[in-house]
Amino acid sequence: MKRYSVPRLIFINKLDRMGADPWASIDAVRNRLAINCAAVQVNIGVENGLEGCVDLVKMKAFYFEGDSGRDIVEKEIPENMIDFCNEKKLDLIGVLAEFDESLEEAYMEEDINMVD
Repeated sequence: MKRYSVPRLIFINKLDRMGADPWASIDAVRNRLAINCAAVQVNIGVENGLEGCVDLVKMKAFYFEGDSGRDIVEKEIPENMIDFCNEKKLDLIGVLAEFDESLEEAYMEEDINMVD
């Protein structure tokens, strides 16, 4: 995949299980596989407390409600997660900025639309 510059997408599953840590998985991919990657979503809770996720592109929270979480409800990002989500969005933009000059300029000038 590296030789032909094939893009990759990694899906981290089972965040509702004991010991789930998506950030350790992302760090492992960066360190062991030498792939520059970033999250596009941030989980809201882990293990039995998993309630949903925050989409870092839209900067909106999506909660899993109803029977077995089948209903997805869009809401605002919880107040206690805004700083963390802004940090992770900046990480994502930093990774993407390596491939796009206009995004790189905005990243360097910190002209990125974040949640207040």
